[in-house]
Parts: sequence; C-alpha cells; structure tokens
Amino acid sequence: MLLLGEGDFSFSASLAKEFGSAANIVATSLNSGRFLQENYKKAMDNIQTLTSRGAKVLHDVDGTKMATHSSLQHLKFDRIVFNFPLNGFFPNESRESKLRRYREFVRLFMANAKKMIKIDGEIHITHKSYGFYLEWNLEEIGSQQGLRLLEEVPFNHLDYPGYHTKYGFGGDENFYCYPCKTYKFGLKRSQSKRRNKNKIKNKTV
Repeated sequence: MLLLGEGDFSFSASLAKEFGSAANIVATSLNSGRFLQENYKKAMDNIQTLTSRGAKVLHDVDGTKMATHSSLQHLKFDRIVFNFPLNGFFPNESRESKLRRYREFVRLFMANAKKMIKIDGEIHITHKSYGFYLEWNLEEIGSQQGLRLLEEVPFNHLDYPGYHTKYGFGGDENFYCYPCKTYKFGLKRSQSKRRNKNKIKNKTV
C-alpha cells in the first residue's frame, strides 16, 4: 500500500496500529522531514509508530512525478491512497483558473498512479463531496486516464483513531472535511487486457 500526501502521518499511523504490522505500507509526504518536525507536533511520533512496525517512510515525494521516483519506480501496489489532494489555494486566481489547476493536479497524480498499481490494484482518492469540489469531476478525470470508478463510499475520519486532517502547507490545525467520500478507481478492462498481453509477451521473449 502506497500513501501519498501525508500531513503529520496520522492516517498511515492509524492504519499501522490497526494492522499490527506495517511491513506492507509505504507512507510518503511532499514535505521534508525538517518541515514536518517544525510544523506538526505529532509527526515524529507518528513516523516512529510506522517505522517500528516495519513501514517505509519517504519525504519529498511529489505525487505528480512519483512513477519516476528512485525508491518507487520499480514497485507495484495493490492500493495507492491519496487523501484530500490539494496543490495550493491560489487566492488571487479566478474560480475557473483554480478548477483547471486542481483538475490537472489530480490528472497528473492519476497518470502516475496508474503506472504503479497491479492489474487488479486500486487507486483511492478521498475528497470533499460538495459544492466546488464536486466540479473537479474525479470520475471524468479517471476515465480520461484509462481508469474506471469502481465505487464511491462515505468517508468518516473517526473510523481511523488518531487521524487528523492537516493542511499540507504548515500549521498544525485540522481542516473541516464533511461531507466527503472515497472514490475507488481501477484499470479499465481494456487496460488490464493490454497489461496481461504485455506480461505474457515479456515472459516469452
């Protein structure tokens, strides 16, 4: 399982505690270790929770370029999870300009994640499900990237004890996240068939 965009690593730490072992978890943050230490008071404790249970923790991982990251590029995952993707606030830009930015950000993430999931793997994006956020139209973006929406389910952060929804740009405040849903994507059947053919071809070469 690959987790992107962790704030104080409280979500991945919650999973690690629930699973007991975190040997199958790679938890990442766009921020540096120093930034986390300076901005999130529980980040280091959460990282210790992860590493002590066998998880791999990486910093400075950009979800829009992760398929070429030296520590990730050769790996395939059953699940890739990105909670509340956001690449900035852009207060001086128009609504339309922000929407284009956010949709392009999600598109680039999906394009990378698609290369990194197994044939039957899933990409999970948890996202606010009201107003402006619905205009991002995740299902449409996914379809354009060869992904199909498997299901969308309500998300409640209280189901993950200790999880705190932190802003990724500093400060230690939690943000409001209701209502929200987790959108689960998988490869379109045509994409899965293509991968299977390539797999068979590579085995016979």
